[in-house]
Amino acid sequence: MKVLLYASCLISLFLTLFSLTEEKNIEIIIHLDNDITEEEQTVYLWSFCSWVSGSEKAIWDSASIKKGQKTVKLQGYAPYENYFKICFSKNGPQGLYVYALPNDTVELYLSSNDKEVLWKNAYKGNYHNIVTDFEKGSRRYWIKKNESSEDSISYYSHLLIDRYINEIHTSEHPLIAKGSWVMLQMFFKDSLSRDSLQSLREYVARKFPNYPPAALTHKNAPTLSERTKSTQKRLDEISRRRGIYEKRKQNTQIGSRITLQLPSLNGEYIALSDLRSKYIFVDIWASWCKPCRAQTIYLKKVLNKYQNNIKIYAVSIDANHSAWKKAIEQDKTQDFIHVIGTDSDRRSVRSVEVLDIERIPRNFLLDRNCRIIAKDLLDEQLMQTLDSLERQ
Repeated sequence: MKVLLYASCLISLFLTLFSLTEEKNIEIIIHLDNDITEEEQTVYLWSFCSWVSGSEKAIWDSASIKKGQKTVKLQGYAPYENYFKICFSKNGPQGLYVYALPNDTVELYLSSNDKEVLWKNAYKGNYHNIVTDFEKGSRRYWIKKNESSEDSISYYSHLLIDRYINEIHTSEHPLIAKGSWVMLQMFFKDSLSRDSLQSLREYVARKFPNYPPAALTHKNAPTLSERTKSTQKRLDEISRRRGIYEKRKQNTQIGSRITLQLPSLNGEYIALSDLRSKYIFVDIWASWCKPCRAQTIYLKKVLNKYQNNIKIYAVSIDANHSAWKKAIEQDKTQDFIHVIGTDSDRRSVRSVEVLDIERIPRNFLLDRNCRIIAKDLLDEQLMQTLDSLERQ
């Protein structure tokens, strides 16, 4: 019992000493566009604190953003290279990665198109851009692997394995090298022998002796600290409140206004508010949904009759973006305005999730102000509704 009490006191003293020396030494400057600052909100900066333990977390800073404000500054701390996450309480990214060295300044610009992004290059912050480019490059291989046929999965898996092993041996940055090993251990341990993984782990430890997370003895704390518990509780509350805000904002009752801005086939974002049309038909669909694709013939008839008065904004929730593009070609629906409602990680974006989509097909007929006139119109119902509206 005395030994345990002594050890507990040592841990408490260790954490106290760290908290006393955690003087903020990193500045993050964010320039914002008008869409992100259309309402007052708060932005937070947090990170894992690996110098304490692998599980330690802290919220370093928060800042209130006034309506129309153009710039916000946040500060954090790291004794060596580390990653941070930025989350906005209302509009803006919820998990944007920022990478920094001690005494770094990272400066970036966020627009309304970045609400779902995880990685964004900065126009100031060389280290941030090095790690961001590595993550984005790896993500492209992951996307291709996830969309590949069974024959090609092995090919892209080997590309990823080679990429991570190469970074372990060539990268000058321990965060990238250690992160590469973690990815191999998490996702490719069946493709590599236990000895190979252990050898790579030991190599990272020898290569970066002054980077504590690379040490073979680096582990998560046996119990969560009060700071970590408090931080996680606060982050959960921020996420919960944002979900409530977005659901309230995106009411799907008749007369409510829908706001969507999603990437098209060529990657350019198209907003509903950019479409100048008397009517807009928002069609939520997926390549694997046969009832959805059965509606195509009816939508083509409507577009043919009311081509000057209506635009079809087709939102796919396909996780497989290649299947989405193939279905468009097969159904010959190039006259529709096609956008994708899933992100680079193949998860539904929040602006689509809050449309209360429990099943598909799901659709909304909007007026020129993007307000809902009718919804869930199937088969001939859309044509009948438009005919009725035009006779009024």
